[in-house]
Amino acid sequence: MGDHWEAKDEKGPSDAQSKQRGKAARDRPKSTHGGVDAEGNSKAELYERATRAGVKGRSSMSKAELADAIARKQD
Repeated sequence: MGDHWEAKDEKGPSDAQSKQRGKAARDRPKSTHGGVDAEGNSKAELYERATRAGVKGRSSMSKAELADAIARKQD
């Protein structure tokens, strides 16, 4: 699978960290989910990616947990 670039449906930040600027970004970092676009994908889309990646326990995971698990599989 590996890390790869995907075009987003609309322009703008792809994660909570990139939405922040300046002092807030430095002082209050947010999760980037290892580069997985958690905000630009639905939970169903992330679940499908997790299925293809072979993530175990995915049926009980939240959207953020799915994104993190996909990122770990890409390492």
